[in-house]
This record gives sequence, structure tokens and C-alpha cells, in this order.
Amino acid sequence: MITHSTLDGSHILTMDDGKVNALNKEKLDALVAALAECAQNQAPVAIRGRKGIFSAGFDLKGFAAGPEAATAQLQGGKDALLAILRHPAPVVTLCEGHAYPMGAFLMLASDRAIGTEGNFVTGMNESAIGMALPIYPMILGGARLNSTGRKAVATSQMFSPSEAREVGYFDLVVGPDEVEETIAKTLAELKKLNPGAFHANKSAMNKQLVADIEASPLPDFG
Repeated sequence: MITHSTLDGSHILTMDDGKVNALNKEKLDALVAALAECAQNQAPVAIRGRKGIFSAGFDLKGFAAGPEAATAQLQGGKDALLAILRHPAPVVTLCEGHAYPMGAFLMLASDRAIGTEGNFVTGMNESAIGMALPIYPMILGGARLNSTGRKAVATSQMFSPSEAREVGYFDLVVGPDEVEETIAKTLAELKKLNPGAFHANKSAMNKQLVADIEASPLPDFG
């Protein structure tokens, strides 16, 4: 599911399950473990998905498997977001397709989110599929999305790449032929930052957000 490669000293984590990258507890735990491994040398990290889809979001099979499995899957998502928000080096997310809820959450947690032009959508569609979001992505969305993006959480409005940039899911949107050059340039730029200063400033900026997410309860599936 997750392969780890390097690019000029930076880390590339590629999520690819051969399907739509539906994120279950096992895959989310693997992402947390991969980030922990990357943290050993404080080099920038890029997380990317499949061409055409970054992630279809949480694995619905996990929610159908019973209260214990559903709770564990949501905890896995919370742990993954906290791992990105706490990561000592810059974390870049690269979306070359669709990003449904949990995939969109990863975009919001990163230090730099890059989208790709195309017939793709990003956002939170839980109201449309009959689900209530846990509290932690609401906290994250409240901190990272603008007013249009925040209102869209309840109405399940999904956004094109350019719209997703406007509301706060992406920091930059590039053409498909610019992806590799952009990710290489972005990682090289971030690698020039002073690691200690970056970590101190990121930690200070994210301190309250991390605390609020940590304290947020998970839904009671009982």
C-alpha cells in the first residue's frame, strides 16, 4: 500500500493499493509508521496517491464491520492527522486526482498541499452519503478552510481543483505535466529551511490545533 522512496534526500511516500486507496485502520497505521521512519532525519516528506485518485476516503467496510472496527478506523484517521501536524519536518501532500473525506483531511493537515488540474473533486461528502463526521476533521476544517469551505461541509459540496485551492484544501494547483517538476522544486525549497527553526515554528503554530484534535471524542457506535 505505501512505498517509501527518496528524491535528493527528501522522502516520497506513495499510497497505492491498486484500487481507490480506501483508508482502513491498517493503511492508516502504515502511514503513521512510515512518517515515524521519515522523522529520523528531519528531511521533507511528500505523500502522494494514485494518478486519478489520491484517496476515496475511509474504507466503508470498516464502518460496516461493527462498533469496535469503526472506532479503530476513526482513531487511525485521527492518529494519521496528528502524525502530520506533529511531524518535525515539512509534509507535502500531492493530489493527482480525487480526494474524498479522509484524503481531503490529509490535505488540510499538511504543510503544503498541491493539487492537479483535471476533472477531479475534493471535499467532504458525508451528508450526501448519510454519515456524520467525527469531531476532529471539523476542528481541522475550521482551522484550515475559509467560510465557503466550512459551510460546504454540511452541504456536501465538492470542489474542482481550482475551487479547492480557493477554499483552502490546496495551496497550489498545477497541470499534470508540471507535477514532477513541482514536487521536486517544492521539496528542494523546503529542504533549505533550518530544521530546528521549522520544527519550533510549526509546533507553536499547530499547538492549539493539535490539543483540540487530541481532546476531541470519537463517535459512540455502541
